[in-house]
Amino acid sequence: MTTGLILPDFYRNPAHLAHEYNALFKAAWNFVGMRFELEGGLHRGIKVADTDLLIQLDKSGKPRAYRNVCSHRHAQLCDQGLHHGPVRCPYHSWTYDREGIPVGIPQQQAFPEVVANPAAYRLQEFACEVAGQFIFVRLSENGPSLQDYLGEEFDFLCRASTGMTSVHDEFRQEVEANWKVVIENSLEGYHVPAVHNKTFMQVEGMQRGYEAPVDHLEHPLHSHIVHPADPEWLASFERRVEPKLGKWHWRFANYTHHLIFPNLTVTSFMGYSYHVQRFEPTAVDRTTVHSRSVGVGFEGQSAVGAKMLEQIYSDSKHFTERVFGEDGDICKAVQLGLNSAVNPAVIGNGIESRVAHFHRAYQAMLHAEAA
Repeated sequence: MTTGLILPDFYRNPAHLAHEYNALFKAAWNFVGMRFELEGGLHRGIKVADTDLLIQLDKSGKPRAYRNVCSHRHAQLCDQGLHHGPVRCPYHSWTYDREGIPVGIPQQQAFPEVVANPAAYRLQEFACEVAGQFIFVRLSENGPSLQDYLGEEFDFLCRASTGMTSVHDEFRQEVEANWKVVIENSLEGYHVPAVHNKTFMQVEGMQRGYEAPVDHLEHPLHSHIVHPADPEWLASFERRVEPKLGKWHWRFANYTHHLIFPNLTVTSFMGYSYHVQRFEPTAVDRTTVHSRSVGVGFEGQSAVGAKMLEQIYSDSKHFTERVFGEDGDICKAVQLGLNSAVNPAVIGNGIESRVAHFHRAYQAMLHAEAA
């Protein structure tokens, strides 16, 4: 048993959330989307902490991140979400190319300096790097490379990305709780018997018992678990289902859940689909969860296998929605308790080790920025 390092006030104080925006999210590499989503000339508006960004691929196909503000009169260039076509300001129709340079200016004679040197008026750019299909942005001018920041998680994301093809389900929903509450809830299975007794407790395929999941806490910031598939279930799956589904890029015989600090989780069972969730801190007691279910490509899939996969995806969608509703309700209850809590949390040994690890990572990140 350990004492929580994140004090109750840190979950409810708006001033502390503003401190997190500046000290934590600015220094971290933040997940902002999937590279394949931007192909075909699309761009995405997204918010990282309190900074509005615009993400797109340049002419070479490299993701680039810009401040979502027009160089002319400071209008926001696009809303959050995906947009087709070139970046065009809604105020005066200034248009920007893939490198963030203004290339279309109505009544050019009024802006001779811009016409003469448009690159000097390009959109403000931020550090942007990829791990496979996963795009990350760092708001701070200085800091580690993405690969150094991620450590072994960089290899995991790259390997998982190789077979990814498209998003087969996506939603954005609000949870009435601080972002740390929502993430902590995702990091432990101790609540499952009480909260998910009609969902997760009924899932077939994974080994039961306290010893089944194995925590991996080697990295100071990130963590993951490996939960092996039940041997009997796996043998049945290999005999009845897998030959029809065909082969996919990375097959593993377990469930895995990864936290990429501060607010990205990637989960998968056996690697034939990945659940990617970003937890956006929209207010001190509000978190917007952006959830994607990402499909992978198959070789040798039969027509029957395609129908089976379609059913697997449909069942997964309904299951995810039910679990999300259960988690949302319990996170709201936790936030209501935190609003009047005084003492730090009590964190159980083993069953809540990843929560304790998250607390240490959070404290270390804030202290490092302060130093």
